[in-house]
Amino acid sequence: MELDDLRRQWQRPQPTTDPPALNASELRQLLAQKSSSIIAKLRRNARVELALNYGILAIATPVAALAPVLWVRLFGGLLGLVALICIFYFHRKLRLLRSMGDPTGNLRGHLLRLIGGLRILIRFYYRLTLAMIPLTLLLMGVMSVTSVLKVVTPTKIWLLVAVLTGLGFIMYLPVAHSTKRYLHWLYGQHLDRLEGQLRELDETPAVS
Repeated sequence: MELDDLRRQWQRPQPTTDPPALNASELRQLLAQKSSSIIAKLRRNARVELALNYGILAIATPVAALAPVLWVRLFGGLLGLVALICIFYFHRKLRLLRSMGDPTGNLRGHLLRLIGGLRILIRFYYRLTLAMIPLTLLLMGVMSVTSVLKVVTPTKIWLLVAVLTGLGFIMYLPVAHSTKRYLHWLYGQHLDRLEGQLRELDETPAVS
């Protein structure tokens, strides 16, 4: 009998109590802590990519200066130039993140400035990646003319242009898609969370 009573008590739905509702001030403090955590993740990702580009620059510089083959030197120079642009880009992003490191004041304005600034930088990074397609194809064309083609004729040049143009169209969609997914994984998902917090702030009742 006692076992049956225990079974019935176990199967009976347990009363649930809702957690106490947060007031506007407590909600704002909680969102400030959450946004600080997200900003820390954004900083970490930017530092990793910054270190990666410093490594690329360290490799590309001697290649551009010392490689015995012209197209290899051109490739090293192009890679080094892109690394320099990305280093400038990531330093700017880190400065923005550091300037927004204390969200305890005007939290809504803080999130708006952070989201807007980072979205602009992410679009720049995306366009820079796509711009690398024609630059890489141009380098391949120079390499073909200087090293592959034994005899350069107008017909071969036009055929080379047609092949490289077709290759550019083939590369565009995969590069654009993979770059979008990569940027969303590193930064976009965190910005989406910040925008979600901004919506929560908009829904927060004003304190009288």
